[in-house]
Amino acid sequence: MEAFWFIVLGVLLTLFIVLDGFDFGTGIIYHFIAKTNDERRAVLNAIGPIWDGNEVWLIIAGGALFFAFPIAYASIFSGYYLALIFLLWLLIFRGLSMELRSQISNPLWHTFWDAMLTIGSVSIALLLGVALGNVLRGAPLDADGFFFLPLWTDFRTGVYPGILDWFTVLIGVFSVVLLAVHGANFIALKTVGVIQDRARKIARKGTLIVILFALFLPVASYVAQPMLLENYKLYWIGILLPILSFFTLLGLFITRRKDNDLYAFLSSAFLIVLLMLSVAFSVFPNMIIATTNPSYSLTIYNTATSEYALRTGLIWYSVGAFLALCYTLFMYRSFKGKVSLPKEGEGY
Repeated sequence: MEAFWFIVLGVLLTLFIVLDGFDFGTGIIYHFIAKTNDERRAVLNAIGPIWDGNEVWLIIAGGALFFAFPIAYASIFSGYYLALIFLLWLLIFRGLSMELRSQISNPLWHTFWDAMLTIGSVSIALLLGVALGNVLRGAPLDADGFFFLPLWTDFRTGVYPGILDWFTVLIGVFSVVLLAVHGANFIALKTVGVIQDRARKIARKGTLIVILFALFLPVASYVAQPMLLENYKLYWIGILLPILSFFTLLGLFITRRKDNDLYAFLSSAFLIVLLMLSVAFSVFPNMIIATTNPSYSLTIYNTATSEYALRTGLIWYSVGAFLALCYTLFMYRSFKGKVSLPKEGEGY
């Protein structure tokens, strides 16, 4: 059951990154694809009705972590307290930027909240990438399973790193670029005219940068945490993940060059799925890798709740996840197609 809940947690986090990822990506490129007020309203109209529903999966994932792996939850939320508070405030300000922008029809008001949307989106994407880098690199756990990380130390990996180092920042920058491409593909799919042309141009250039990152990130990951290769040595089937990632990245490049917006968006979404699968495969069965002593690592086995609780929780979590999935499908069905602006008002 522990492995099953590890998979559930991975699926929930992947859904959040894929679905809310294009919202973050849209915010990152917002000022580059929308120049006038009407263009910015059109972009906001593409993500406005669905962004809050996409974040539901983050809440469900947090609940799954708290329920299934309470010891890991306690360690993560204490050790990464500062970073999680940053993420919480950034999510709040990003949501406020879209909801409050339309409340007053004033250029200065619009400019302020437009800036907050971009700053919030870039910062969230960067922070999520840094968090992923911390998962891959590990943390200085003690024998009791707890740790504390400063925001940064000397920017080196090692036994006692900070939240920010050369590796986690590198993953953070990659996250910003990848989500920007994902968001550009989504906007190209949902809009027409000059906004679509700008989004396609950004997506084409961004894809080249993603390919560049893909060439040296595996080496950087091995340098930062050599044990990430252990599962690939034990289970040969894992080699399919980088192979599939390569062909997906190739598909993204080809479909983007042909301006096939639907397949380009699906390619960037599938690429994110494969990258998350690669992370899960590399760290399994660890929840937090100990940089101090491998025996201190928090795994799915020494952090899980009781077997009875895991089995009972499966029933209630299945009901909740099914309802969330139905809501998500209904939401996307209701707002399918190209975006259109309301004739009156500023809202979406």
